Amino acid sequence: MADTSMQIAAPASPWVVRVRSGLSVARRVPKIPTAVLLVLMIFAIFGQWIAPHSPVAVDMANSFAPPVWHEEGTASNLLGTDKLGRDIFSRLIRGARVSLSLSLFVIALGGGVGVAVGLISGYAGGKLDAVLQRGIEVILAMPTILVALVFVFAVGRSFESVILILSPFLAARFARIVRGETLSVRERDFVAIAKVIGTPTWMILLRHILPNVFNTIIVLATLEVGHLILLESSLSFLGVGVPPPQPAWGLMVADGREFLTSAYWITLFPGLCILAAVLSLNLFGDWLRDTLDPRRRQL
Repeated sequence: MADTSMQIAAPASPWVVRVRSGLSVARRVPKIPTAVLLVLMIFAIFGQWIAPHSPVAVDMANSFAPPVWHEEGTASNLLGTDKLGRDIFSRLIRGARVSLSLSLFVIALGGGVGVAVGLISGYAGGKLDAVLQRGIEVILAMPTILVALVFVFAVGRSFESVILILSPFLAARFARIVRGETLSVRERDFVAIAKVIGTPTWMILLRHILPNVFNTIIVLATLEVGHLILLESSLSFLGVGVPPPQPAWGLMVADGREFLTSAYWITLFPGLCILAAVLSLNLFGDWLRDTLDPRRRQL
């Protein structure tokens, strides 16, 4: 006689499966890079309430004050002050907003244009694809720093100038990657069926191709934030980036390069912020790529 005590477990409901999948992904999130990025986001959003001092207030009587762990250091300036007596910690907090906001503006502008160009180029093919790709190759062949120097001398140095300088280079990178993904997706059966039933081209691009390259776009955007922070810092260091008195990290590094032996903290702490932000974004981007790519999850 069959054993009636054995019962087959009912399958879990779809929402339970989703919750379990989400928890599994959350457990694999890189802890330290995520924590660093969260701190930077908090600084960028709530920095004006967190900063103990004004990041641009000059106090010459308190110039070159050392960090708190030095004998002459005080708790009012945890990380010391620069040559103008401005609080380093407050400027680092405001610098997070400058770097992240600039990166987001460039990604929104350059990335949006690059995605559109990549979709059109990869789907259309032929002469249009050839023309667009030659233009992308010309942009990628240009030296970013040299173009930035010429552009700043022509239009002046400002936050908006940096966005306009970096956006075309980012658009070219996005367009190249998205085009490659689009070339693969356009050969799939569901795209062929959409063509047969007379679906408009714009609808094919938005409803059938874009969702299938969206994961690649998200990963690329995450990785490019770190690249943009490093590039903006380099431009600010060379004097063609964000203009003073805005406390950009690269500008802070440049301000302290003359005092490395006597006031190392002016350069050290913004340099560490650049390192931590770029490294964390790269590690988080690598994890995101592995998580969103099913082929990598099976390895």
